[in-house]
Amino acid sequence: SANVTRMKGYISKLQSTFTGAVRAEILLYHNIFKKKYNDKQNCRNTASGLVRKKNGIGSGDLNLVFYDAISTSDEVIFQNEIHKLKWLKQENFPTIPTKIVKTPQEVINLREDIMNNKRDTLEYDIDGLVIKGKAIDLEDMKRTKPMSQIAFKFQAEVIETKVLDVEWSISGHNYTPVAIVESVRLMGTTVSRASLANPNLIQDLRLKIGSEVFISKRGDIIPKIESVISTPAEAKDIIAPTVCEVCNTNLANEGTRLYCPNELCSKRIYHRLRKWIKKLNIKYFSEKLILKPLFESGRISAIADLYSLKISDLTTLDRVKENLAQKALNNLFAVKEIPLAKFIGAFDIENIGEDLTQRVVKAGFDTLEKIRSSSNFQISQIDGFADLSSQYLLDGIENLYPQMRDVLNTNKITIKGVKKMGGKLEGKSFCFTGKLETMKRAEAEQMVREKGGEAKSGVVKDLTYLVTNSNEPTAKYKKAQSQGTKIITETEFLELI
Repeated sequence: SANVTRMKGYISKLQSTFTGAVRAEILLYHNIFKKKYNDKQNCRNTASGLVRKKNGIGSGDLNLVFYDAISTSDEVIFQNEIHKLKWLKQENFPTIPTKIVKTPQEVINLREDIMNNKRDTLEYDIDGLVIKGKAIDLEDMKRTKPMSQIAFKFQAEVIETKVLDVEWSISGHNYTPVAIVESVRLMGTTVSRASLANPNLIQDLRLKIGSEVFISKRGDIIPKIESVISTPAEAKDIIAPTVCEVCNTNLANEGTRLYCPNELCSKRIYHRLRKWIKKLNIKYFSEKLILKPLFESGRISAIADLYSLKISDLTTLDRVKENLAQKALNNLFAVKEIPLAKFIGAFDIENIGEDLTQRVVKAGFDTLEKIRSSSNFQISQIDGFADLSSQYLLDGIENLYPQMRDVLNTNKITIKGVKKMGGKLEGKSFCFTGKLETMKRAEAEQMVREKGGEAKSGVVKDLTYLVTNSNEPTAKYKKAQSQGTKIITETEFLELI
């Protein structure tokens, strides 16, 4: 972007001939942060905001520090990783400190030394080391992101605080515990809430209200309680809710999750409606202006009800004019045919998404009826499934089958016939992050599925590609980098298609 050309360390012309790319981190140094941005939370978030400014203001306060070079020509330019760094320095690129080590123990010792003795003396933030082999794989040189390297993170910074209360956050039909703690400063931000993940963790930690605890930021982002230091005698037990606050159904507690099992719970129904609109990418169907008011008024209580809506149903709502109502319904009714995996995935079955369902379809269970008549054992043998997840799928479809039939009986939606499997992307998986230039993310994901691949919402184990147009070190970017996932641009993705 144009902002990069304003940053310190930008080189506009090379001294030697080179075809390829160089990689750099964008850093905001501590002295600049303290001088000009001390009203902000931390260097990392501030740098991220400055990079995105369209007017370029503040870009000159950022520094580029280069760490890699990738030749895209057929000629071998670099003999090894050391040669790369020497070349970067010869071309006057600002580079990072490096050290050559010969044994795993030397790596461990180096990490300990930097983490405990040198980290606080650096003029910028770091959260770990990157370890590379000296040799360069010729194919690796052609990749956007080399695979022959790993991240060796520092131990997360921890700080002591006290649990004041526990709230139960509700998402759909799941109840998740969140600890309210005495406010503390952690890695440049004020933390007053910390994740407890699930009810089991409360038991495992023997946590109570009043416990003194250590908290950290996992991945330098999410505050989490790591351990209990001490619990006073007067501390109170954490009481989990036992009934759904919406429908009064007894909650099911599986240890790893607490949830309302009632398929007809209004909160669960609304979550399903939201999921349908989102999965089908229905534009202009505003949740705040249209979906929620229609649900609260009783006009819609199931997905099939969406397909009986008229313009007058929408224009009677506050702040919804005829133009918006027409656009919303036009977009709703424009989606006439849905692949089976998307159809099932959009019904919001617990732990069952479109990509997991697509594996079932590829295994030959390519109609609703075939899946309904299959056994738990048959589904559990499919890659990605186990006894529990296969039961989620079968129970979910059985419970929601009447609603699925109601949707199909509107004659506004049909299930697209299954195409012959084995497309160009068979066996490959993709995760998209950040803004795409030529299409919406949902369109790119659908393109992947139509070519036989899998579209993932996050960076998971064995992910083939992370697609991004940005080199910003986001959580997804760093995770992909650390586990060896190939990182490609949108242009490179389109070339694969």
